[in-house]
Amino acid sequence: MGIVARKTSVKDSLFNLSEPCYIPTMSERIWALAMAVLMMVGCTYDDLDSLGTPRDCDAFDVSYGGDILPLVTDHCQGCHAGGAPSAGIGFETHADVALFAEIMLDRMSRAEGDAELMPQSGKLDSCSIALFNAWIEAGKPNN
Repeated sequence: MGIVARKTSVKDSLFNLSEPCYIPTMSERIWALAMAVLMMVGCTYDDLDSLGTPRDCDAFDVSYGGDILPLVTDHCQGCHAGGAPSAGIGFETHADVALFAEIMLDRMSRAEGDAELMPQSGKLDSCSIALFNAWIEAGKPNN
């Protein structure tokens, strides 16, 4: 338990602090400080993907030609292009990608191991998914 003391300054009489105040002991102060430090240290992440969008992922200025087309070319057109695209869905033009964008985002956002996760080669990194989402939210511009 801490020490109980009476406030006796002139200022105290202005605020009606005639009641005794609690002064924590040194061990209580150290314990409170240790808890504060632990709470701050406990709020860190070792895995950037668990944060959602990594800090170096610029999802504010997304373009179809610079961000979305390379993503689709690298991860989707292997199956969804050419004369016989998978499921009859081709992603060769902006109009094709824009038409199926929400479905594509749903599929690429699924959990690892989900049978409907796309691409089938494995889950995309969080930055790619954030870029695709930002492009959709921007109205799917052909820029």
